[in-house]
Amino acid sequence: MTHWKAGQTITAGKLAVENAQNEDLASRTTTSTSYGNTLTGGAFTAAMTVPASGQVVVEIRSTQRNSSTTNTITSWTASGTSSGVVYSANDVAALITGGVANAPVDLSYRLTGLSVGETLTVTMQHRVSGGTGTFDYRQIRLQGCP
Repeated sequence: MTHWKAGQTITAGKLAVENAQNEDLASRTTTSTSYGNTLTGGAFTAAMTVPASGQVVVEIRSTQRNSSTTNTITSWTASGTSSGVVYSANDVAALITGGVANAPVDLSYRLTGLSVGETLTVTMQHRVSGGTGTFDYRQIRLQGCP
């Protein structure tokens, strides 16, 4: 939510917010136990301009599975053109599935305190606790907050 100050001029530019989305329908894999891109396909990203609120909601979705009973884990990083890295991949904000059955999972996270007008790029990052992780569908959605 944007907090307006008394006497502040509200213009259409301040109310306009951008959004972005990227989908990957190809099957991708990883065997890495550290966060990184998939073995096939390279970096998977979405980018947008940070609105006047300095806030963006990041939503990631994945349909993923593993070749064994171990975990397949998806997280994300976010970098601004002037702020640098504002969020790093971690297991706290991650999609974690175990076993061989495909599981669709998603999460949303609000980034705040971003530099207005900079380009924010979000990159999905993946890892496994063992076995081979397979990602049959991936999506990144970015929504600017007014």
